Amino acid sequence: MSPGEAGACGQKPNCVSTFDSRAGRHVEPWRYDGSRAEAMDRLGTLLRALPRVAVYHGGVDYLHAEFRSPLWRFVDDVEFHLPMHEPVVHFRSASRSGFWDFGVNRRRMRRLGRLFQDAQPRR
Repeated sequence: MSPGEAGACGQKPNCVSTFDSRAGRHVEPWRYDGSRAEAMDRLGTLLRALPRVAVYHGGVDYLHAEFRSPLWRFVDDVEFHLPMHEPVVHFRSASRSGFWDFGVNRRRMRRLGRLFQDAQPRR
């Protein structure tokens, strides 16, 4: 996946994506209130507060984060894309190595989605 664009998962079942329509791989994008810049700031702040996460910005609509597992230090890549004309966060979360992830990426994105929604300003 290139900066600025989230994509579908590959053939291995260790990935979830808002752009993948296959059963077991598809997840819904997160909706947000406010501006895209505010949502991107909120997302970056949320990710930087987590342990073992490195955050890399790729522009006004793209963010890449690397999550490391606590024991074996495996790396999972999570990419976020906030399109200009739609108040949603698209993402792809995939393990860099291995074949199975035993649901780690799906659980991570559910948890992050809850944290992101909880951090939204109340209007």
